[in-house]
Amino acid sequence: MARESKSETEVRQLITNHLAPNEALREFTWGAKNSTSVAIFFFGHLAAALAKYDQPGFFIGLTEKRLILVEVKGKTPTGAVHNISTADIKGISYKRGAYSGTLNVHLSADTLALNFDSRPWYPRAQNMSKIMPLPK
Repeated sequence: MARESKSETEVRQLITNHLAPNEALREFTWGAKNSTSVAIFFFGHLAAALAKYDQPGFFIGLTEKRLILVEVKGKTPTGAVHNISTADIKGISYKRGAYSGTLNVHLSADTLALNFDSRPWYPRAQNMSKIMPLPK
């Protein structure tokens, strides 16, 4: 396995701080909610970058019991931590585009779509979809 970058090590450590005593982190990544596609369509990539600037991102950790979403602004945690039980997740799918990817967490009632801009984050998101694939 390739050596982790400094950013990856920081994200892993931050998520590890939120684990329960007998819980192991299976995979982690860093992404943001998808809301730039409309801005790109109407105003171009510069407007999409500006729209994305103020939106929260998430450090995302997957354990055997839950999906942990640590809300961040840039790389700074805001203090908000969200937990989704794996029992509430029907599956995770991943779609890769030319410059980014989308991780869709399929929940019982909805789908949470998270975007990933670059390496090493989108391969990690793809690994999450392999750990908890959608049923066929």
